Amino acid sequence: MLQFTRRQALTGLLATGMAPFASTHAQTNWPQRPVRLIVGFAPGGGSDFVARALAQDMGELLGQPLIVDNRPGAGGAIASRAVATADPDGYNLLLGSAANFVINPVLMSNLPYDAEKDFAPVGSVARFGYVLLARKGLPYKSVADVVAHAKQKPGELTIGSAGNGSNTHLAAAAFQRAAGIQLRHIPYKGTTPALTDLAGGTIDLLFDSVPTVLGQVKSGALRALATTGRTRETVLPDLPTMVEAGLPNFSASNWFAVFAPARTPPDVLARMNAAIQKALASDRLRGQFAASGNIPLPGSPQALDQLVKDERVAYAKLIKDSGITAD
Repeated sequence: MLQFTRRQALTGLLATGMAPFASTHAQTNWPQRPVRLIVGFAPGGGSDFVARALAQDMGELLGQPLIVDNRPGAGGAIASRAVATADPDGYNLLLGSAANFVINPVLMSNLPYDAEKDFAPVGSVARFGYVLLARKGLPYKSVADVVAHAKQKPGELTIGSAGNGSNTHLAAAAFQRAAGIQLRHIPYKGTTPALTDLAGGTIDLLFDSVPTVLGQVKSGALRALATTGRTRETVLPDLPTMVEAGLPNFSASNWFAVFAPARTPPDVLARMNAAIQKALASDRLRGQFAASGNIPLPGSPQALDQLVKDERVAYAKLIKDSGITAD
């Protein structure tokens, strides 16, 4: 009934020539109620931390709270579909990553959303790198030692991941290609069991994100060999990069970014992006990111769109060349 009434009202406005004014007025006043920022993973993880840090500053800037809504499951596909099918009115946003928009579309043919057509890019938020971790009993102290052993005995060393086709699996695949070595891949159902087995000595190596393992690396609970960024991590300044370790063509990172449903009004998208840029420039948010191993990643919707396109091409090649499947 409400939908029919609105259609009648719009028809009347069109007849009097007032529809453009009414539409612009409604969009300019966005937001008029709380905005939902949907996250595809459980509370307490890296994406949840970034979402809550961003929501605090953005909410103050917009004058309406941003409510973080965790909808875990299916590698972020549940959250992605929720936003893809939401009304394009600016009140349901997605904190996405390469998994939602780059990797899953390449690996999975039955996704419940179209990563290219169902979303409008709003703005990137943060980038983070990975750490190559080794079990404490492994008799190698550097990446060069690991590579030398792997070349002598291909497939003997094991490397875990959060699952087939996960970001950590792709980082491991890229490492092997860059080093010209073969490791035995052990997929897990998530990062936590992989870290548990690494600490227990069941697997030899594992890539995991800097924000996830920062505390354990600093405390000595986990043994780290190198980081995957082009420059050293500010929070782990004593660890060499993979480039410094002798692999000049290897780097790996991931990112978080905000997306809205396709057909969201351009002026609403512009206000969203402006709020993200201001939030990323705030001392509070930059301090939170710096302490956690996240790097602010400001930019326009166009820059985010290009990032997704470029990485989709690069990851598609890596996945094909490495024979990676989601099974």
